[in-house]
Amino acid sequence: MESLKESLVRNSFWSFLSSVFNRVGALIFTIVLTKFLLPEGYGIYSIVLSVAMIFYTFTELGTNTAISRYIAYALAKGKKETSAYYHYLLKIKLLLAITASIALFLLAYPLSYYLFKNSALFLPILVSSFYIFIMAVETFYLNIFYSLEKSEYTTLRYSLDQVLRITLSILIFYFIAISYRIVGLFVMFALITLFLLFLNLFYLKKLLPEMFRKSDIEIDKKRILKFVSSLTIASISNAFFSNIDAVILGIFLLPQFVGYFRVSYSLVLGITGILGFPWMILLTFFTKLDKPRRSSVLTQALRLMAIISIPAIFGLIILGRYLIRLLFGYAFLDATLSLYFLAPLIFPSAFIAILSPLLLAEEKSKMFAKLIVVTSVLNLLLILLFAKLFLVISPLWATAGVAIATTTSWFFYLFSFVYISKNHLGVKISFKPVIKPLISSCIMSFFLLFSLALIKNVTLLLGIFEFLLGVFVYLVSMILLKGITTKDLNLLKMVFGHKKLTNLDPDDIHQKI
Repeated sequence: MESLKESLVRNSFWSFLSSVFNRVGALIFTIVLTKFLLPEGYGIYSIVLSVAMIFYTFTELGTNTAISRYIAYALAKGKKETSAYYHYLLKIKLLLAITASIALFLLAYPLSYYLFKNSALFLPILVSSFYIFIMAVETFYLNIFYSLEKSEYTTLRYSLDQVLRITLSILIFYFIAISYRIVGLFVMFALITLFLLFLNLFYLKKLLPEMFRKSDIEIDKKRILKFVSSLTIASISNAFFSNIDAVILGIFLLPQFVGYFRVSYSLVLGITGILGFPWMILLTFFTKLDKPRRSSVLTQALRLMAIISIPAIFGLIILGRYLIRLLFGYAFLDATLSLYFLAPLIFPSAFIAILSPLLLAEEKSKMFAKLIVVTSVLNLLLILLFAKLFLVISPLWATAGVAIATTTSWFFYLFSFVYISKNHLGVKISFKPVIKPLISSCIMSFFLLFSLALIKNVTLLLGIFEFLLGVFVYLVSMILLKGITTKDLNLLKMVFGHKKLTNLDPDDIHQKI
């Protein structure tokens, strides 16, 4: 029988593997979209998707987290209460989903014609109202797999989703008229999600048939409502934090400028997902350490993230123009300006992805929910302010203003997280490990800029050479500064040989790093 430790590592690995598949798949899907939709079409698509995701949040409001939590709680007591929790939360979910979907359906016209002043948004928003309903129900069932500790199913789901999106979108672009392509994409999303919903139900009926049976067992409904309501504000704030940029830009600017911004943002998020993945496998062990050792391990995690993320930031700023040209084409070269200001976002978003699950394990969710609310409000105010200020220069600089606001908000989120961790949880994190990667990245940047000045036309081969040159100079510099040690190599062996982690105790990991 599988031990608890083995189960934790296995589920942690599958969960984060699904996350990285989702990020990388989303980046590939973005590349496909930009090739066919071009800046204006991709901008319209981004506005519709952002509006849909904001309304989708009102279908969730903590219900997905609740179903995962209470099904797991019922399973621990012997499965008898699973049906009662499931049917009660399903009623709440359907009520929220129907309400939000109808609201978006009714608001499609005023949003398109009066707020964004663009009739091309109307039909896609209309279709997206059906999409968010199906997605709300599908994600509800998806979260039950986490209760069953079957994270491999979620990995399969995300992989299948991305493959279907990429494949079917190409067919849409080849066989559907240009004016209906964006509508076709949202119809495709709805159909894929419906298929995934049936797939979820098929597996769940095999894994947990007791859940679908009727039950007369009484459960504490007030407790459930209290839990769901405690997550509501944080859920809404998080949705606005992630999607408000495209909405604000869509109000002030033409769609193509929204397209430029979202391309650079998608590129940064894709790189962040790839860079942040390996270190997340260690999280299940971090949570078993006491606070003094947890502080040292987190500082080490920060150092490892800095070793990778800081040169990635410098490299993206210097070579980003050529990367955009390669991935998205010449039509999106104007996205370079916003990329310059979004690139630093890699560091805070990657580190928070590691930091937040660990610290939330301390059961301080309300405190961090407040932080999300404050950060979201700050982000909204900064976006409005900088968009207006930089719009005076040009529409393209307005996208740069929104990028500055977004990155500033993320750094505020990071430093606030660290402050709360130190003062309320007793977990101290030092930023000294950032210094050597920063120095080495500056040296790397000098060599890259010097070599680029000698090259008139950067081809694909020369671009690869520049990348390898940057990696070589950075590694040599880090070795000379003693920024990379044998301890880092030991941890790398453990991370990428995750199957061996099940044989290690948290104390062993702490000693090795």
